[in-house]
Amino acid sequence: MAPARGGDRTDRRHRCPVPTGRLLAVLGATALAVGVAGTAPRAAAGTARASGTTLSLLAPPTVAGPGSPFDVRLGVSGPVAPTGLTVGVTVYAHLLDLTQFDETLDGSPVGSVVASSDAIPVSSLPADPQGGVDLKVPVTAGGVTGAGTGPFTADLTCQLGSCGGVYPVELKLTDTATGTVTARLLTYLVYTDPAGDIEPLRFALVVPLALASPPAGPPGATGVPAQSLGGLIAVESALSGPRASVPLTVIPGPATVEALGGDRSERARTALSSLVSLTTDPGRQTLCGPFVPVDASALVSATSGGITELAEQVRRGAQVLGSVPGLHAGGCAAGEGWVADGTLDTAALDALGSLGFSEMVIPPGAVTGPPSSTTPTRRFTLSGAPHAVTAILSDPGLSDLLRSPGRGGPALAADQILAELEFDYYEAQNTPAPRGVVAAPPTTAGVDPAVVADLLDGLQNNPMVEPATLATLFTDVPVGGTVGRFAQPSSRRPAGVGNATGLPGPAIAAARAQWTGFSAAVSGSPAGAAVAAGLDDQLLVAESRLLSPDQQRAGVARFEDTFHHQLSLLSITSREVRLTARTGSVPITVIKNAPYPVEAVLTVTSDKIAFSAGSAQVPNTECRTPVVTNSAGGSSVSSLCTFVHGTNAVYIEMRSRVSGDFRVSVTLSSPQAGLELASGQLTVRSMSTSAVAIALSVAAGAVLLGWWGRTMWRNPRTRRGAHRRGRGDGS
Repeated sequence: MAPARGGDRTDRRHRCPVPTGRLLAVLGATALAVGVAGTAPRAAAGTARASGTTLSLLAPPTVAGPGSPFDVRLGVSGPVAPTGLTVGVTVYAHLLDLTQFDETLDGSPVGSVVASSDAIPVSSLPADPQGGVDLKVPVTAGGVTGAGTGPFTADLTCQLGSCGGVYPVELKLTDTATGTVTARLLTYLVYTDPAGDIEPLRFALVVPLALASPPAGPPGATGVPAQSLGGLIAVESALSGPRASVPLTVIPGPATVEALGGDRSERARTALSSLVSLTTDPGRQTLCGPFVPVDASALVSATSGGITELAEQVRRGAQVLGSVPGLHAGGCAAGEGWVADGTLDTAALDALGSLGFSEMVIPPGAVTGPPSSTTPTRRFTLSGAPHAVTAILSDPGLSDLLRSPGRGGPALAADQILAELEFDYYEAQNTPAPRGVVAAPPTTAGVDPAVVADLLDGLQNNPMVEPATLATLFTDVPVGGTVGRFAQPSSRRPAGVGNATGLPGPAIAAARAQWTGFSAAVSGSPAGAAVAAGLDDQLLVAESRLLSPDQQRAGVARFEDTFHHQLSLLSITSREVRLTARTGSVPITVIKNAPYPVEAVLTVTSDKIAFSAGSAQVPNTECRTPVVTNSAGGSSVSSLCTFVHGTNAVYIEMRSRVSGDFRVSVTLSSPQAGLELASGQLTVRSMSTSAVAIALSVAAGAVLLGWWGRTMWRNPRTRRGAHRRGRGDGS
């Protein structure tokens, strides 16, 4: 049986962009499923009056052709029994341009009526397994009678070879008792004309596999929110089973993978296992991205050395995905492709190019110049980019419908997506070279699993739309060329972006410098590397474009709190030591309360103490040979040490220059980036006497002794002479 199809509205990229106001109106009234009775205004799709009966799609209609009828499965519910209801079918002429297509998205048909049938009893239609009814309408086109039987035959009244196209179909549900229309629904009859076959349109669907809000804390600190986890599991289910054969591109969120790995619950383990399986499905592509969604232009412009931050986002993302057994992430290192949600300025393109990204998907607003006259379906080069880059535009409208079905229901949203893709196929007939369209929902919002499931069902064996991975699309679709009667540009310039950003650039740059030093000090062991990775994750999460500027600043503050807590686990004991001899070994006590080894440079500095590189009295087995630096202003000694124990004593050989009390500064610094991990001071009380002082004292003593001896020798002689003179006088 022919596949289902659908289309999408968009704010678009084509010749007639839809204004924002209209886009919001379309989202709120996604074309259609329920009308209202009498003269009351038409209700939006999927809505109903309290007393009315609803009409909805159970699945996108099949593609009609000479060998297959228009087959639509309808859901009918409400207080009125099917025996009291009739359905009317009105087929309008095929759409000529995207302006007309966009006009149908609010549920209003355009063009002339080509076929119709009123008052088909709902009770006469075959029952559908899902509880509704099946309406089959044979289609005659170009004089060729369509296959199948039904309540009537739709004659498209067209010339053979020109019948292919997208035909709006309005369905009306009428209450026979009152004669009022209780519900309306607008869908599409897509007719494939074998005489008009052209190269199928390549369609690359990019599906993010990420939680809406992964935990910001270290892995395993908190569980994954149940609602976010349930949404991820539903998307994984939509991509699995019979739909696993449909080619598409998945982007696993590294922060999500990390969070799932840290959550020990059964649901989290199941979600991670399913995610891994999806990346190994044949024909599918796994694309690596940053650790969290980021605005590359804002990150590069707001942070000094912003390319370093962008590189760290990419490096950490690839590291996380590569650490999960079985997860296919072989293209991470090569930088297979970058999917951007916003503009990329020259600096961002330069940064991405230096990281190996040469193929990009960008939104229409990321390039300058007037919109294309036809749907942009060709690749182009980005002129002015420092590195060679080819790009293709994403379709915001298709992406929006994938995110939310609105009130029209998932089957109707999928129907609109398929119908627009099929319209794009017919927009440029007789174009032998392949063309391509990309739908890449922002990773912030994810996708609606029911829409994805219905869309993938409709893409299987679709004669007009060929699902493809991004890698296949970039290989198959050429650069530029003529599409229909219009030339698509082979080169476009990137749009400039302003420098204004709420990203706390200086704070992020300072935090990165701190992390670099800390990581160099602790990453030598698995435990220390895990702590450094957790800190890195906190900083990277703070850079997410999903956060407001206030939330980003709060994220950096959380990093600072965690970082300073880790530093507080390392300290140097400040105390007083006595140096009683001229030289001696003085112990420096380092206290480590962290559960991981720390490698750091211990530096001791003083202007009154001279240090020696000789062996200490007690060997320092945890330190390398010290290096002494002397200058006119003082002396210092440094040694690279690895602290393993809780209490570590490092003995430093020192010699006092003078006696007295002196301050000695002690610091622990990281081996790289010069981060101060801890600091302290010692008071050295020198009790020793210098050699010069001793020599002077000895000399002074000798002089004193000599003087005293001479005095003593001379005094007796003086006394004897006086005695003799006395005796002589008395004789």
